[in-house]
Amino acid sequence: MQKKNSASKTLDPEELELFREFVAGTRPLEQDKIAPVAKRSKQKRPGAASNSATAEKLFFFSDEYEVFSDTQGSLSYVQSGDDPHLAGRLRRAEIEPQVVLDLHGMTGQQAKTELAGLLAYCQQQQFNCACVVHGKGLGILARKVPNWLVQHPNVRAFHTAPKAWGKQGALLLLLKINQSTEQQFRDLPGR
Repeated sequence: MQKKNSASKTLDPEELELFREFVAGTRPLEQDKIAPVAKRSKQKRPGAASNSATAEKLFFFSDEYEVFSDTQGSLSYVQSGDDPHLAGRLRRAEIEPQVVLDLHGMTGQQAKTELAGLLAYCQQQQFNCACVVHGKGLGILARKVPNWLVQHPNVRAFHTAPKAWGKQGALLLLLKINQSTEQQFRDLPGR
């Protein structure tokens, strides 16, 4: 018995004629010499304008500046020259936050950017109280967030949040907004 090789297989004259009719009028393809182009990412890179705006917002936050090193207990801060009772009012939840920022799962740099954004947003919206949820976890953000906040000139006071707002994993902030200090104090609930 003879083996048939597929390359040496001959076609019937009928099949050959059918093939010729089928490919009549076609022409050979020319070789494409153009190299394939990599697809561009759909994600836009921030422009120079947004980089300078972010840098301006982050100007106040330094990672080397540390006021609070132990964050296990309750944290309390009142800006010098301000009413020393503000932290107690925050502790007792006499002032309710108007906005909440959750930093869970963020890196230090992301959290710093978001915190700067929150402070700018509160200034724009005229919010004088905010809650920042940093979580407990490994305690990295729990140590960094208070140290960033004491550096910002618009932070009047903060205190570890009451249980309803996150207790040891959150801070309540009292912020300066675009009005006089006397007007801010008069606008606080309970006065």
